[in-house]
Amino acid sequence: MNTQPKKSSSRRGLPQIPPALILLPTVALLLSAVMTWANVGFGELFLPRWARGFVTCLLVLPMVLVLLGILEKRVEVLFTTLSKFARTVLVSMLAALMIESILALALTLISGAGSSEFAGLWWMAFSRSLPVGVLIGLFMGFYMKPRLDRLRVAAQA
Repeated sequence: MNTQPKKSSSRRGLPQIPPALILLPTVALLLSAVMTWANVGFGELFLPRWARGFVTCLLVLPMVLVLLGILEKRVEVLFTTLSKFARTVLVSMLAALMIESILALALTLISGAGSSEFAGLWWMAFSRSLPVGVLIGLFMGFYMKPRLDRLRVAAQA
């Protein structure tokens, strides 16, 4: 007689949307909003520029995620003496710097900024979005990545 309990799903009937497909647009939405606000404020230019910035972020972030995988592997190899906690903090901080730099560059490029104002607009977008990027990086490193890794292992089992 089989005594193992049946596996029940609390989401029976609902499609199982992979968390990564939800996270990417959410991060793009948040970061593009902060960067757009940094450059144009909440005036009449905000919504159209935010929409363009959001689409740009959605296109750029998958490429950045590939670079994050490489970054994480390099940190694991180069900083073997650091604790797991310290390596996660380091990867989160470096990831925030990298993501904010690349997205600020992309959003400043599509804003049509002239060469004389480009550096200032890039710096404004980068510096004002960096605190949000750090929080997202720490959230991803300490909460989401372990959960996604467990889901990936469970799916392979």
